[in-house]
Amino acid sequence: MIPVSQALAQVLEVTAVLRAERVGLAAAAGRVVAEDVVSGRTVPAAPNSAMDGWAVRHADVASAPTTLRVIGEAPAGPARDHRVEPRTAIKIFTGSVVPAGADTVVRVEYSTTRADAVVIEQAEPLGANIRLAGEDIEQGAVVLAGGTLIGPADVGVLASVGRSAVVVHRRPRVAILSTGAELVEVDETPGPGQVVNSNAWVLAAAATEAGADATVWPIVRDRFEDIRDHLADAATADVVLSTGGVSVGDYDFVNDALAAVGVERVFWRVAQKPGKPLSFGRRGPHLFFGLPGNPVSALVCFYVYVRPALRKLGGHRRLHLPMVQARLAVDTRKAKDLTEFVRVRLDAAADGLVATPFTSQSSGVLTSLGAGASLLVGPAAARTLTAGTRYPVLVATPETLARTDSGSFLD
Repeated sequence: MIPVSQALAQVLEVTAVLRAERVGLAAAAGRVVAEDVVSGRTVPAAPNSAMDGWAVRHADVASAPTTLRVIGEAPAGPARDHRVEPRTAIKIFTGSVVPAGADTVVRVEYSTTRADAVVIEQAEPLGANIRLAGEDIEQGAVVLAGGTLIGPADVGVLASVGRSAVVVHRRPRVAILSTGAELVEVDETPGPGQVVNSNAWVLAAAATEAGADATVWPIVRDRFEDIRDHLADAATADVVLSTGGVSVGDYDFVNDALAAVGVERVFWRVAQKPGKPLSFGRRGPHLFFGLPGNPVSALVCFYVYVRPALRKLGGHRRLHLPMVQARLAVDTRKAKDLTEFVRVRLDAAADGLVATPFTSQSSGVLTSLGAGASLLVGPAAARTLTAGTRYPVLVATPETLARTDSGSFLD
């Protein structure tokens, strides 16, 4: 067995960022920019009004109240050939180009109109309510740096600078194969000794959350030839995830089948609980994870190893689950010489976060990794995790993310 830190390092060492592709704005959100995006224009292109009101010269309104002659209006749209002369005003609207000669916009609430004149009842500071040219973006500025995860505002920025498409890293393609004679599909009723293939859908959802495109393959029975053939067919994906069949039982054929299709083993078995039988290998740039069959073990291995690999493939800067420090609520025994990922609930207290272990730590109790769950990292050298001690905790579910800082538990 190898330690968790070494296993994770070896996974990331052989994981390369995927090539770039060009996508339209409709598909840009959630993707990672592959190269700097430089603006070819100034935004806004000309000074414009932030308010409905009056374009004036500040010198004319500094001693308000005062009356100015109205010489026209400037609706939003292309600039009109207007000029504000001394003691005159032009009616202006939000987004309208500020006419020549004006250096201030007085909001409409501070005025009263009288025939062809306007009474400015309250002065505004010089330059008030004017958005300057280039206030948002200067021509030649880098508006999105390579490695940026594109959010909704970033899509708007791309549109503002006239980029209808952007170069991003390709999403990793993930193939998910579940092995086991006991498995039935989700729409089948399990009989005695059978279980629904929940692993495939757990992993597909987790891969999607990590930024990948996941495909669930049909269940593979515990026959060497079937597992070998399905692995060979799935090997066109960037990452292949299999579940079950990686231990040392009579029907555990996955490791032999991986070798048969030319996968170079990087490691097998990690000093951790749950998830010790984890197998990892590569064939060229394609990565293969042989995950344990128990649902919690499979998902814990996904969070610790597969998710960072998928994030790196997709060009993300932040690879790991968010990590916090939390005070353990009760003494907790752990496995000897293994890094143990203890499922806990996080609660806020006056002195920080408190981690309370779930009653059952069975690797078959998937509900203990549901909403609000996190993974306390128990160090391999410890036999007992001591109440009151602070331990690193991986935040595994979105409900808890708002109170966390990003980082790896290995930092």
